[in-house]
Amino acid sequence: MNQKKSNPLSDIISKAHEQKWCVTPYCTTCGSREYRNALQELSGPLGGGLANALADIDLQEISLLPNWQDALLVAIMDLPISQQVEGVLEAWLPKISDNIALADLILYKIVRYMRKDNATRNNWIERCIDIAINSRNFSLIESLLLVLRRDAWNHRKLIAIAKEYSYSSAQMDRVLRNSCKLSLMKSV
Repeated sequence: MNQKKSNPLSDIISKAHEQKWCVTPYCTTCGSREYRNALQELSGPLGGGLANALADIDLQEISLLPNWQDALLVAIMDLPISQQVEGVLEAWLPKISDNIALADLILYKIVRYMRKDNATRNNWIERCIDIAINSRNFSLIESLLLVLRRDAWNHRKLIAIAKEYSYSSAQMDRVLRNSCKLSLMKSV
């Protein structure tokens, strides 16, 4: 029988849930101290242990754990070297089409803050655009518009889907107007 190997980060996230550790990014009460101490222990002096665990994590399995989104964000933010973040995102890129919630989260919380000329950022955005067009996922489309802003105009299919949603969604209409500078005339 082929037994799946355990991932040390998955184990830490599970333990954080069992022990009721805070995993909130930027927690002003405790700073997610217990969780971050466990991450630091896994990480080692240069972050390699944490980077490897993040890159190898089973994205489907991790998304079943409670508080997985906050836990992953804290782990990524705790990587000491920016190239490690890029390495993790590149490792995840072929796997994200099966996990739209993760793609959306990482796009909006991590990728959008990367430099516009960063290859990893651009690869991630292109992959998310493909996923958004194929899935028509409202949240991912909204995140892409917020990340791309006026550059969203270069992606006609994405804009067309967003326009369709905007007719029945004030939220999407607002994103198109404010981020993409598109004003739709709605009939009354």
